[in-house]
Amino acid sequence: MGRRDDAWPRRWWLWCAWCAWCGLALLSPGPAQAHLVAGGQGAIRLVGDSAYAAISVPARALAGYDDDRDGRISRAEIDAHRDALGMQLSVMIDLRSGGRRGRVVFEDLLLPHAEPGAPGAEELTVLRRYQWDAPVTAPSVELHLFHTPATADARLALRVIAGERSELALLSRQRNAHQYFAGPWAVFRDFAAAGAGHILLGPDHLLFLLTVLAAGAGWRYWLAVVTSFTVAHSVTLALSALGYVGAPPRVVEPLIAASIVLLALDNLRRGAGAARHRPALVFACGLLHGLGIATALVDMGLSGDNRALSLLGFNLGVELGQLAFVACALGLLALARRASPAPWRAGAPRAGSAVAALVGCYWLAERVA
Repeated sequence: MGRRDDAWPRRWWLWCAWCAWCGLALLSPGPAQAHLVAGGQGAIRLVGDSAYAAISVPARALAGYDDDRDGRISRAEIDAHRDALGMQLSVMIDLRSGGRRGRVVFEDLLLPHAEPGAPGAEELTVLRRYQWDAPVTAPSVELHLFHTPATADARLALRVIAGERSELALLSRQRNAHQYFAGPWAVFRDFAAAGAGHILLGPDHLLFLLTVLAAGAGWRYWLAVVTSFTVAHSVTLALSALGYVGAPPRVVEPLIAASIVLLALDNLRRGAGAARHRPALVFACGLLHGLGIATALVDMGLSGDNRALSLLGFNLGVELGQLAFVACALGLLALARRASPAPWRAGAPRAGSAVAALVGCYWLAERVA
């Protein structure tokens, strides 16, 4: 029996290391899409007194176009409602130079695919040229694309390019305006907020952490596993954001769900004995989670003039969000232990691990399908 227990951690370590290696071995991202701009992204190039914009706008942010009531926008619907759509977009997209609104001197509305007879799309690409009476200075943007319940959780990564300089901002309902080229601190702050929001809104990462924390008790164990997870996902986050490694979400996301199942089953199999070998397992799985976390940053892109600062800010935001969650989770676990009868204290971690395994299995099946 003892030999079986000794072999168990080695087999699980090899399994987790293999999972991590599968993710890291997929170094090339998926094929590029034939889109003018990807969904949830946009770019504005400043040239003299003009700004040339290409912005992806969710169709569900617009009204009065959906003649066939399919929730998508087609080329025929654009042609039939072009003037009304243009008026809505003028209200939704407010681009300024030195506090003054620009004049729209050119506009076109396109679908993200150009094939004839293609079906309607969930977003359209807005092409515009804004002009002022003087060269553009202190560019700022305010978006009103997130006003409907259907777009409340939408985000837009909008990059402004001026000569050799470029800066990217992540805009949402909570933060729908940005002053570009306001300094490195603004870039750092925005990416830190995006990192914290990503980890705190990522249920799979949080469930993984909770499963790890529940396997043992004591500050030495908690410090070891949290440090292992932090170091591991920071490594793959940085490598992926800088383009050294990459893996498609269709591979990484199922493996992240599998890591939850593995850790939960390990809790059920060995109980408190799982704590001894847990830092190594958490490190291996953390490499996968880093690739998953990096997806949000890769979708945004690093700020051109402040690449290192934007990467540092995003990673710091992830760590602060993780630290806040760990502190709350440990506090709640301590309160639960004190308030629970003694017989329940031994069974609660196993019950929690069983629930985590079931949820992880559901996510795994869903993501594989």
